[in-house]
Amino acid sequence: MEDDEKYIGLSWLTDEMRNQLIFRDKIVKEQNIDELFKLKDNSDFSIALHEILINKYEHDSTSLNEIQLNLFLCIHIENAGQADSILSFLQEFFPQYSTKVINSLNEIGAVKSSEIIRQAVEILPKDGSWFFETADENKQEQIAKLDRDFSNYPDGKMTDLYRKYAENNRNNI
Repeated sequence: MEDDEKYIGLSWLTDEMRNQLIFRDKIVKEQNIDELFKLKDNSDFSIALHEILINKYEHDSTSLNEIQLNLFLCIHIENAGQADSILSFLQEFFPQYSTKVINSLNEIGAVKSSEIIRQAVEILPKDGSWFFETADENKQEQIAKLDRDFSNYPDGKMTDLYRKYAENNRNNI
């Protein structure tokens, strides 16, 4: 499917919205950081940035610098918290970064979120075994509460934090 044919057939999508999505897709495809920073909407910016970082990570998981890794981890744990559970990030997708993401959240200014994830990591089994295999009812309730607290955006809009952090570290994106 040609790029200009993408999104055709979505009756709710205006031409302006469709053109914006095509433009965002082009930025991602070309990994055009200069154009990325020209996006006005922080959600569009964050989505495009995330897709660029995913492509880079999937090509070589060690290729992300510290700034990029911070953003990559923060966006992933936010997505996990909204789509499923913070446990999916901490135990399934990126268990190797379960403590690193605490620092990453602090780095972007999500201090309350960082504290929530720190508390969740403390509850996880130290041997890396699956949480629900060994957790008693009290620990399960604690994780559920932390998951809800994290998903309620205690630091405000994460897209704003991603944008500010990226702007402050533009030379390293």
